[in-house]
Amino acid sequence: MKRVTAFLIAFILFSGTVLGIHTLIDKKAHFDPHSFGSWISSYKFFATEEIKENMNENTILTLGSSEFRHGKKMASHPANLFKDNALNMMMVGAGYYQSLFHAVELSALSDGVKNKKVVLILSPQWFTKEGVLAPAYASRFSDETFVAMLQNKKLSQKTKDYMIQRSKALLSGDPQTKERVERYERVFLNKNPSFYDRQYVRFYRGFLAEKSKVGIAAAAAVKGVEPYNPKKRVQSKEPDWAAYNAIARKEGQKGSKDNPFYVANRVYRKNILPKLDKTKNSSRNASYAESPEYDDLRCFLNVCRETGIQPMLVLMPVNGYWYDHIGFPKTERNAYYKNIRKLAAEYGADLADFAKDEYTRYFFLDKVHLGWKGWLDINESIYRFATEAQAK
Repeated sequence: MKRVTAFLIAFILFSGTVLGIHTLIDKKAHFDPHSFGSWISSYKFFATEEIKENMNENTILTLGSSEFRHGKKMASHPANLFKDNALNMMMVGAGYYQSLFHAVELSALSDGVKNKKVVLILSPQWFTKEGVLAPAYASRFSDETFVAMLQNKKLSQKTKDYMIQRSKALLSGDPQTKERVERYERVFLNKNPSFYDRQYVRFYRGFLAEKSKVGIAAAAAVKGVEPYNPKKRVQSKEPDWAAYNAIARKEGQKGSKDNPFYVANRVYRKNILPKLDKTKNSSRNASYAESPEYDDLRCFLNVCRETGIQPMLVLMPVNGYWYDHIGFPKTERNAYYKNIRKLAAEYGADLADFAKDEYTRYFFLDKVHLGWKGWLDINESIYRFATEAQAK
């Protein structure tokens, strides 16, 4: 009886949504590629088809986490630096978006990546002994993205099985979502689905797709995401990196006032200075040397290999000034760098290695997020990677 009730509810929701939606919005949500690409929102991240519709031959798909939300007033933030450039960056990621989410996301988007290139910005903080936390993964889980992954015919069963089993394990604390995942597995991998399974998935997915279109249109309007303008003129020439470097140093010096950590002074005074004694040597036993995250990253690289997409891994450094203060061992930091280099070499991935920048002034905005110089240098590496891809 419960199953029948659930099915009827799903059907009613789906039907009601469909009847109302098509009178309100167009089938395709076509936005300005820069404005949409730099928009950080779960509405966008969960809207697989809308992301694909808004990527073109000049788009570089760039996956990461919370760094996208920080420093958006800096000249070197990609939302500003590439605003009028022919290159447009499709940013996907916020806090708690890690390698497994991005493996599933790329699986869903792969046939829309026209230049067959992807960038993954790695945060050292992903590679703890626990890896991605179960509640965090559950909060970022997308049904439509997961189903699109299952439907990707280029992926091997082994790669799909890894994402399925890992997802189910991380969703153990969210039984409703886990149950849907198991139902998708039965339906899309032909594991003896019932009639109820097929009909439930059919209507629930239809409801989610229509809900996504309404959500993304409404949220984009509220946030001022610009509509597509075919007459908009963009610069085809390479940014003047030397000029931007001078700006980054000037902004960094002004913003940090050259405090001992070379981060935003407001962060230093509010979050660091009051706890300076308590945080001293607080991470003497910490390590990024061993983590489930490495297997998740390996899965991401397998997705790249099987879908014919060339990845570039951005090896972000730790903030050396801060990590020295908290006593995080240099040997353990170096183990993380070594592990990433080894994986990149194994899979033939491009690697933008910034380990040498642990002590580069103004590289960080706070303890972990990219600052004036950090965003500038990473943007330059992404630009070169993307434009080389377009030239091939």
